[in-house]
Amino acid sequence: MHYADTTINDNGTVTAFCYCGWSAVHDTQESADAAAEYHQNDDADDYAAA
Repeated sequence: MHYADTTINDNGTVTAFCYCGWSAVHDTQESADAAAEYHQNDDADDYAAA
């Protein structure tokens, strides 16, 4: 199980990240939240490779 979260960057982008080292920068909070939620499920490795 992965535990992903998000943080707002100084430039207005939002980074989704996980303790496993995965991260992805997004333009909106909504897209970062969606990526974090997707990363937490069983398909996390598929998303990281995309």
